[in-house]
Amino acid sequence: MKEKILFKSVHAILPCEKDFITCDILVNTSSGIIEKIGEDLSTGDQIEVNNEYSNKHVMPGFIDPHVHFRFPGKPEVENWFTGSKAALAGGVTTILEMPNNNPPIINHEALLIKIDHVKSHSLINYGLFGGLTSSNIAFLIESPGIKAIKVYLASTTGSLLLENIESLELASSPKPVVFHSEDETIIQYNNKKYGPLRTIMDHSLIRSKEAAISSTKKIIEKHNRSGGNFHIAHISTPEEIEMLKNSKISFEVAPHHIFFSTENYQNKFLWKCNPPLRDKESADRLYSFLLKEDIPMIATDHAPHPLENKQFKENYEPASGIPSLEVGSHLIISEMFKKKISPEYAAKILATNSAERFSIEKRGAIKEGYFADLTFINHEKWTMNQNDIYSGSGWSPFLGNNFEGKVCATMVNGKMYRIKELMELNAPPESRNIFNI
Repeated sequence: MKEKILFKSVHAILPCEKDFITCDILVNTSSGIIEKIGEDLSTGDQIEVNNEYSNKHVMPGFIDPHVHFRFPGKPEVENWFTGSKAALAGGVTTILEMPNNNPPIINHEALLIKIDHVKSHSLINYGLFGGLTSSNIAFLIESPGIKAIKVYLASTTGSLLLENIESLELASSPKPVVFHSEDETIIQYNNKKYGPLRTIMDHSLIRSKEAAISSTKKIIEKHNRSGGNFHIAHISTPEEIEMLKNSKISFEVAPHHIFFSTENYQNKFLWKCNPPLRDKESADRLYSFLLKEDIPMIATDHAPHPLENKQFKENYEPASGIPSLEVGSHLIISEMFKKKISPEYAAKILATNSAERFSIEKRGAIKEGYFADLTFINHEKWTMNQNDIYSGSGWSPFLGNNFEGKVCATMVNGKMYRIKELMELNAPPESRNIFNI
């Protein structure tokens, strides 16, 4: 195999460009670095010329800053091999993964267990969150294996609930402190009012918009008093965005909160997630923020569970979480090809802004000297079916949805994965080259 690959006449979105530019891209597969970008680049003995992707659209490898895999705990549902295959199918080359495993990632021993698994199973780059408890802030700040700190202000999958934000000393953390922002007191009040949960709509009533808005308001007030490196996960209401636009706190939005609403429920617990889907008016307002380029980052909150755990049974509450790594980026790509948003903005919210916010060096852009993390896309219309599911969970609430633009290949540090070949990949290849970012 030759040391370098020259991709001829691709349509790439480059830094400072608002639209795709036709160019050649030279990748050094040994170093995993983009060596040269230009027109009519010359070839040589050590260069493999690739015309397979000529006229394809190329974007910087997507970065998903909010993902849940299930190791340790339930690797049969999603381990880092099946999860990273799902990521590749969505053009995602780097993820930040959450700590609410079993055991949770709250100490050095649990962290080592996870890192050992990741190194032997992952196909993509990664950063790991640590979960905040009442006594482990020093470990989270000092550990080089922890990329960011997760604070759960409401009960969700796992056991990392910390309700009293006023008692938390977080201003000194140089690492991003990321909040799951829902008010547990309001949730418990609503649970007594509307519970026990019988329908999926009950879930949206119990974990109400008011619970999210109240919690985000408290986070903003704490930040105004003490400062801090704060970020809020999966914002689900337009009211929160209005508040955050005037603050110095960063945030992300999950695609399912923008493009879907309680009208999609049809009493299917497949859609149950935390925070829940909102009413159609709220989703439409979130979509309007997307069109106005007021959403800085897209994060899927990929959270797979066994299908049987999503079914309602007497005295059993279905699990919360949606597997969505294959789909989230495609929802944004579709809007780009429909010319609802610009390629420049799509690249920013799918890659560049997350790289900058979480200090992920030399990624998030197609640039000479950057790592060759690239997403190749066909401009085609397609409908999601069972064959498009790569997650170990094996199901998706997005089946039957139509898209415009489909990822056909994903390159990670110079290693190319053709999506049509992913299903036949039964184990991580020995030649993987991944990084803890």
